[in-house]
Amino acid sequence: MAKSDLKTTLTTIFACDGRLSEFVEGYQPRQAQVDLAQAVAKSIDDAGLLVAEAGTGTGKTFAYLIPAILSGKKILVSTATKNLQQQLVLKDLPKLKKICQRYPKTLLLKGRENYLCQARLELAPLQEALSKAEKQTLGQIQVWASKTKTGDLSECPGLTEQDGLWQKVCAKLEFCQANNCQKDSDCFYPQRKVQASEADIIVVNHHLFCADLALREQGISELLPACDVYIFDEAHQLADIAAQFLGFNLSRFQLEELVREIKEAQAAEAADSQDLVDRAQALQAHLKALNATLGSWDKRWTWQELQAIPAFMDAVDELLSHLQALYDQLSQLEKRGKLLASLARKVQNWVENLAHWIQSDDPTQVRWVESSQARFRLSLVPLNVDGPFNRQRAALGGSWIFTSATLSVQGQFDYFMHRLGVQKAETLALASPFDYSKQGAIYHPVGLPDPKQSDYIKICLRAVWPLLQLSGGRAFLLFTSFKALNEAKAILAPHWDGELFVQGEGDKNSLLEQFKQAKRAILLGTQSFWEGVDVKGDALQLVMIDRIPFSPPDDPIVQAREAYLKSQGLNGFAHFQLPEAIMNLKQGCGRLIRDTEDRGVLVLCDPRLTQKGYGKRIRDSLPPFPWYEQPEPVKQFLSK
Repeated sequence: MAKSDLKTTLTTIFACDGRLSEFVEGYQPRQAQVDLAQAVAKSIDDAGLLVAEAGTGTGKTFAYLIPAILSGKKILVSTATKNLQQQLVLKDLPKLKKICQRYPKTLLLKGRENYLCQARLELAPLQEALSKAEKQTLGQIQVWASKTKTGDLSECPGLTEQDGLWQKVCAKLEFCQANNCQKDSDCFYPQRKVQASEADIIVVNHHLFCADLALREQGISELLPACDVYIFDEAHQLADIAAQFLGFNLSRFQLEELVREIKEAQAAEAADSQDLVDRAQALQAHLKALNATLGSWDKRWTWQELQAIPAFMDAVDELLSHLQALYDQLSQLEKRGKLLASLARKVQNWVENLAHWIQSDDPTQVRWVESSQARFRLSLVPLNVDGPFNRQRAALGGSWIFTSATLSVQGQFDYFMHRLGVQKAETLALASPFDYSKQGAIYHPVGLPDPKQSDYIKICLRAVWPLLQLSGGRAFLLFTSFKALNEAKAILAPHWDGELFVQGEGDKNSLLEQFKQAKRAILLGTQSFWEGVDVKGDALQLVMIDRIPFSPPDDPIVQAREAYLKSQGLNGFAHFQLPEAIMNLKQGCGRLIRDTEDRGVLVLCDPRLTQKGYGKRIRDSLPPFPWYEQPEPVKQFLSK
């Protein structure tokens, strides 16, 4: 569609009597939504780069999907979660195709391990003895496998992602790489690659996109085809997710799983090779010894701290020796069967990555270990993903559109753009259509102590308690740590006469549904409830946030990033800690007002908001609610 035609068509669709009004009950035009749609259309036409912050309630999903559909180009849309993928493909896109009177072929794509591997399904019964329940579930998988057209394991009745059998029958990278699979013609994963090449609109999630990016960096052709347009919703999460996939993790759990898999593979494909099992058991014994070198407390260890523990460093060297010995033996046995070949490829990758973890002195990478009494995890991630992201963006070409409700700090996009290596882009900041001056208020209680003070949470709860009584609960109390959350639970539980829902005491979605249905409820949550949570209407009228969400100063990534920035002549707090905290705080504040009819109070407890010089920078980035430091106006607002 020509530029002028697309602009005219968009204006018509979004008009008060346009086609959107025919399909969306109660539709009212929103100028911010129209502006975003026009900006997306321009970026698509110009093969441009757009960074657009669209406040809550803008309707950004329709604003980017409608011009994408009308363009007739090959589009990739990446969302934050699988749930959002499902919503786009099953709900939004079918409706918008009718509105646009265009019917592009749409495909929902998930990561490799979401799909059934026919070859691994055949091998599953040969592995360790299955319980009666597992045999029954395996039978259900086999029946479903004979009928499914997609191979998407989430569609298999009676099977969940937490089920151990999922991991036994799903497609695995090392299995695919190690075996010249005879099931290729029937394999669902290659089929999805073909379907992706034929689709007009491909809907993925950030984890899949970044996994694909990491494989491309290694020179491995992966699932996603080149497209004309790349659209990222909830783009503020993209850099952190990319760092995960461009890095390396190795945990005690993974290593114990390896031991179990080796025993199963030996029994099925190399029963005469007892030496392999002996080596695996030697590895198993070493894991406990390695864990013991770090003590029994929960901790994230920096590389400098680890170097000061010779027993740990020796134990890691020995771990590498165990893995190398296992690889040497597996490589001699891999021709005996697919399981052994797959394990050889996995262990080879771990040997290479662990050797790099031990030897790396790259200041742009950070190494650390998380440990407790019975677990450990070794990690390495790049501090910056701008290089890989830029390389792949240049190689793929096309239009790149990044959108979210939180991309700017004080109206500037520098922090977000720098992290992804975006040097030049069209930027757009669209305010929410909500009337914050009438729909809500911020209450910042005066007289709160330093957040480090031992009774800080108790004093915060004392300040918010009268408001909880007035609102009848209907409140989120959001914390920056589980320690603070548990302290709040201990204080509130004996006194609150309504229901108290606590993160960790149930599935996140079920907790949310129970909260919405309850009459007098308080929900206590940490980081996972700061974003991606949507409670509209009277069910939520109060949101308290205990602290500015700064990362802990002893966090290995924080220390490494600040040291790197210092080496570049930059201030780590101003260029990393503060903008990161502001974007996280904006997400938390965004839980309160989700609709034009919502009303509520946001309680921000941290005294640093007014006592520190950087407090103004934070306040200027928040939704423009009226600001109160005394409780009476807030009580009057809640009483209306």
